[in-house]
Amino acid sequence: MSTPEPYPWVRRDTERGQAYAAFREYLTQGPRRTVIAAAKEAGISSDSAYELSKRHDWQARATAYDQHLASAATDGLASQMASARDDNLALADKLRGHLSDRLDECIAQRDDPTVRWSQALAAMVRLEEHAFRLKDDPKASAARDRVQTLIERFERITNT
Repeated sequence: MSTPEPYPWVRRDTERGQAYAAFREYLTQGPRRTVIAAAKEAGISSDSAYELSKRHDWQARATAYDQHLASAATDGLASQMASARDDNLALADKLRGHLSDRLDECIAQRDDPTVRWSQALAAMVRLEEHAFRLKDDPKASAARDRVQTLIERFERITNT
């Protein structure tokens, strides 16, 4: 049994320049690719293109390439989402610390927190809640519960 090629769309040792150029034309056509269109673009006959397609397994190689592109796009999106989640959590932590300090000042001065403080707290809690929803692991449900408790406490404080 042979080992599968890690990147089957890359030029093979047995593939001459013109043959690979025709394959590249086929590959870049996307999901609606045809051997005839690739032959025309590469400047070779349809018969030659069909022979090259068969010999160098164009269809399987193009399918592997399409799957690679789809996977890369998905991985990139997942990475962006994770990065956004981490940034949002860091921002929520920073805001939480600032709000905690301001609340301590209000308590020390026997003042009620300002409306802006309350709005900022609500925004921080929602930011944290959304960040946790992006995270798909067992710890997320406990974190969401903690955020829900914070929201409920905040609503009780502001409604009394």
